Amino acid sequence: MHVPTNISTNPSSDKKSPSHLYPANDIPSPPIDTPTSSVPTQIITFTFKESTTIEDPKSPDGKLWSRALDILESSIGFRKLSWGRHVEEAGKVQVHVARNHLNQHYTFLSSPQWASLTSLLNPLYREPDSHPTIIHALLSNFTHNPRTISPDTPVTGTAIYLTTSRSGWERVWALWTTIVPNVKGCLGCTGGWVVEPVDGHDGCYVVYVGWASIEDHDAYHHTKDFGRKRVVLALHNVGWRGYGHVRFLGERVKGNGEREARL
Repeated sequence: MHVPTNISTNPSSDKKSPSHLYPANDIPSPPIDTPTSSVPTQIITFTFKESTTIEDPKSPDGKLWSRALDILESSIGFRKLSWGRHVEEAGKVQVHVARNHLNQHYTFLSSPQWASLTSLLNPLYREPDSHPTIIHALLSNFTHNPRTISPDTPVTGTAIYLTTSRSGWERVWALWTTIVPNVKGCLGCTGGWVVEPVDGHDGCYVVYVGWASIEDHDAYHHTKDFGRKRVVLALHNVGWRGYGHVRFLGERVKGNGEREARL
């Protein structure tokens, strides 16, 4: 349940909104009362050579990448995939695959399709015999029509929080998703529980926040507003892993016949 702290809904009529906040009723992705149903999502991170040209579908690298995405798209239970590069480490390529059921993710990882995909991508790996890292998360949207994990998002901030209380953290994240959408440049919030332990920690929660730019994201960290409210994100967790930004560059959706625009 969301705590009603959306400060832009009923602003004071005689004061202008702080410059780092959106004007009243002008939030691109306002909070929703109840998160959407969770979607089992497989998050695969490949470590490729930074020189790979997977963005160009006509290049040798791009053709290999397109074939790999074909394999993912043909897997049982496939619903959607989005992929992009980490901004801070361009060689890291992250793929989000949504399927109908969690067990379909694990079935795929033990299938000949997965073996073929990883072998196919051997020429792109930064290190010989490189292995991708894989986690699974149950992702929900916490704001309306968020631009978080799709190519129409300029950049997405992400982190995995090591939580200490499931119910406590759920209240924290629900509260934060009523705060951050007010910030200029914020385009929406998505998050969910990670199925596997991360660095030996069992209770982990991954978040994705869309931004108009990294500069907008960083600028908020230096405001008095963030200084007052950052305490919220320190509750019910012992830190985070994998903080950074991803630029999603392509997607494929079940039933979408427009292949040329999907990379």
